[in-house]
Amino acid sequence: MTNHQDIKMPKTVNVLIVENEALLVHVLKNAFLCLTNRISNFNLKVANNYNNALKVIETNAPIDLVLVNINIPPTETSKPLFIEDISIKLRLRFPKMKMMLFSSYQNNIQIYSLLKTMNPECLLVKSDIDYSELIRAIKTVIIEPPYYSKTVLRYIRKQLAHNIFIDKTDKTILYYLSIGAKMKDLPRLVHLSKSAIESRKRKLKSTFGLDKGNDSDLLIRAREKGFI
Repeated sequence: MTNHQDIKMPKTVNVLIVENEALLVHVLKNAFLCLTNRISNFNLKVANNYNNALKVIETNAPIDLVLVNINIPPTETSKPLFIEDISIKLRLRFPKMKMMLFSSYQNNIQIYSLLKTMNPECLLVKSDIDYSELIRAIKTVIIEPPYYSKTVLRYIRKQLAHNIFIDKTDKTILYYLSIGAKMKDLPRLVHLSKSAIESRKRKLKSTFGLDKGNDSDLLIRAREKGFI
């Protein structure tokens, strides 16, 4: 096992916190304050939605560590901005950057989707963690990642056998349906054929355990699972 004392830490870790809950932002800031001078110094930036996070990324200011609440609603611009968009931008611009993701939901579909599509250095289910574990998670990710909370580990240990995940295209379809888009408009919005969209909707219904049902039933189940 690596001796943490043998690892030379950078003088400053540049951190981006993407979180829309003021209380959790306060908790995270306190956690970094607690770790200051123990393992490193920290330069913190906060964005309360994905659009503001993108603005921070595009300044080209260095980012070494990003903490993201994946349950922030997509930003409503000319096209929806999802956490996957932020992840791609970050990985391209800062290839050595480490990512910590927080989820409020405990379901294997979402956990597997996040691990499959984003490969984070840390994934935490909020109900799993207290302040001391948060400190431990941040320290581990900086020094010797990865770190997963107990719910995530439970699914990993089951080897995520069903291989079911939801990608950005699926989420985009759900998003447009949730804001009232009509089926006839979806091909233009999602850039897929009508038959491809219908196929994805059938797959989503199956993934969510809906043997039958309409778009309203699909949206209800997607909200329950934390995808919209």
